[in-house]
Parts: sequence; C-alpha cells; structure tokens
Amino acid sequence: MPVIPTRFAVEFGEVFPLGAFVLGVEPSMAFSSDPSAPKRQERDKETNELVWTVRALDANEEAARFGAEFKVKVAAPQQPVPPAKASGFPYPAVEFDGLTITPYANNKGRIAHSFRAKGMRAPAGARGKSVAAEPKAA
Repeated sequence: MPVIPTRFAVEFGEVFPLGAFVLGVEPSMAFSSDPSAPKRQERDKETNELVWTVRALDANEEAARFGAEFKVKVAAPQQPVPPAKASGFPYPAVEFDGLTITPYANNKGRIAHSFRAKGMRAPAGARGKSVAAEPKAA
C-alpha cells in the first residue's frame, strides 16, 4: 500500500511572493494531556532535533484580512538566529529554506495548514547588504 505524504514541499516565493518578516523565535513546547506534567521542548520525529517556532509576518497587505502572522516550525540543535534588520525596518526580512506545508482539518471541520522549514536566512537580494558591516573599497 502506498504511503500518502502529509507534508508537501513548496517554494517560499510561491507562498509569500512579497516576502516575510521575523517577529521572534521561541521553543516549541511538546503537547501533554497531563497539565501537571513538566513542560518539555518538542523534538522532531525524524531527526530528534529540538523544534523552534518562528513567528513571522506576511509582507502582503492583503494577507492582513486573514491574519498576516503565521508560524513556522524549524528543527535545529540550537535556537535559529533571525537575519539582521535592514535600516529603517522594525523587523528583519526572512526567507525559509526547505519550506513544507501540512494541510489538516481540526475537530470542528475547519481546514487549516501548518508550516515547517529546514532553516531561515536573509532574502537573496538583501544578503550582505548591511551598510554598517560592508567594508569600504580603498
């Protein structure tokens, strides 16, 4: 019997054509049905690495009608560090590498999705563009 995939690979630019910004990174806590159980950080089922939740903001103004904030889970041995902020922007621009989407229906019948990624980085056009960090040519 064939295995039906639950995660689908997507290109970052197809899902977020206007880009995205990082709001913060925090540990993803493992679910426990016992409220008295100690809190533990989630581990990825495939790699056993720690799972981190990256809170991000879709740069598309139209997305705000549906809630522009979204979360991406990243498995990594250490907390991922967001790219540097560009001058004049309150949040750093970001692209997610190895982005996947998992559609699901909750117990109320609402269809939703979740994102996972292998990592995050500054957008290709913004990489290394920090004025303060750029050496001056002699």
